[in-house]
Amino acid sequence: MELYDLKLRPHHILDIITAHGNNVQFQPNSYGHSLHLVATKLLADLNLRIKLILGADDICTGCIHLLPDGRCNDVLSQIKPSPSKQAYNDVLDSRIFDYLSLNPDCVLTTRKYLELVNGKTPGIEIICTHPKKNMEERLQGLITGLTKLGVRNNFRTRSHV
Repeated sequence: MELYDLKLRPHHILDIITAHGNNVQFQPNSYGHSLHLVATKLLADLNLRIKLILGADDICTGCIHLLPDGRCNDVLSQIKPSPSKQAYNDVLDSRIFDYLSLNPDCVLTTRKYLELVNGKTPGIEIICTHPKKNMEERLQGLITGLTKLGVRNNFRTRSHV
């Protein structure tokens, strides 16, 4: 059995790095999930061992929408008709696994994961930008987050390549 510090969905890490790039302050949420705790831990130590999973992760802990069987009963209300977050996120994370040539349940450091992401940026924002969100803003936040963490050393985007 491989040891790890956190178990996370691939897109949750991208969300954290993008929010960090956009100077978002992580605060407790009315849903009760653990994003604020996990983000603080993740950003403080890029050597943490992360188990990348397809399913409920450490961020989901405490969420009012997390069912006892580990599935999410929330929906993406900004999309009509509103799909379940569980189904949407499972497809999203499967696409990220494929795009980065990773398998579910692999364990790697946060730094290694972010280096893989950086190697596919720009590009990965096409997969990980939620509907109704701005893809260029997602890309810029991700690039800035990677740069702030020392994983990326430039601000080039697709429009400057």
